[in-house]
Amino acid sequence: MRYGILTAALALGGACALGAAVLVTADAGDPGKASAAPAATYSTGPKEKNVKPVAKGSDRAKAATKQSKDALAEAGLTIPEGWHPAQIRSERHEDRPVTVVRYEQDTTRDLGGEHITTVVDDEGTLYGYTRMTVAGAEKPVPADDKARETAFDWLRGFAPEHADGLSVQWVDQHDEEVRDKAGAAHTVSGAKVKTHHENGLYTWMIVDGDGDIVTYERDVRWDGAANRRATQMWLHDKWIAAREGSGPQPPSPYAQS
Repeated sequence: MRYGILTAALALGGACALGAAVLVTADAGDPGKASAAPAATYSTGPKEKNVKPVAKGSDRAKAATKQSKDALAEAGLTIPEGWHPAQIRSERHEDRPVTVVRYEQDTTRDLGGEHITTVVDDEGTLYGYTRMTVAGAEKPVPADDKARETAFDWLRGFAPEHADGLSVQWVDQHDEEVRDKAGAAHTVSGAKVKTHHENGLYTWMIVDGDGDIVTYERDVRWDGAANRRATQMWLHDKWIAAREGSGPQPPSPYAQS
């Protein structure tokens, strides 16, 4: 498919410091643009050594779920009937405190299976959303121009100030794999609209053939020296499994867990 034209700023590149050790630059190619990795197999009973779960049914869990759904509603997104929080965790997106809510049709988390996940900060800003469902699989991919138009119309509807700072780098097909309850793999495809913000960070939206948002991530850093993402990946099961010790370390462009 066709790529967008890099802006002059991106062509020149740039650098900024992530903490004191990791050099983050405008990528020469693509943060996150790669064919889908083979399906991962996760061991049962993950070592949850780094997980900070919120107790189900607690006031904190109820408040987090409400905040998650409020952020989705503002963005014109919903959680289907019959889906429940399978895990709620207090984490960080870069250095910003966020709450990660993972919804599934059951109340027990199933890494690699169907899920809808949100990443929301304490002010209610939506930093991440993904809808990995069998119902969203096997759909056609929209044309580049249509995907770009749909993505920006959607983003301007709830975060116009963020949208105004973005320039499109490229649009291309992006595939992810999700497993149904019988263990069969399904491919969720969409057109990924990858953008660079004037603040030096990246945002992308993945749009399916029905014009629905499959995935949204904003304020993502790229580690040019390591040629991989630097920001945490709370929407991505392979990364979570590696972080918890129940799966292998994913290759670039995934972040180090």
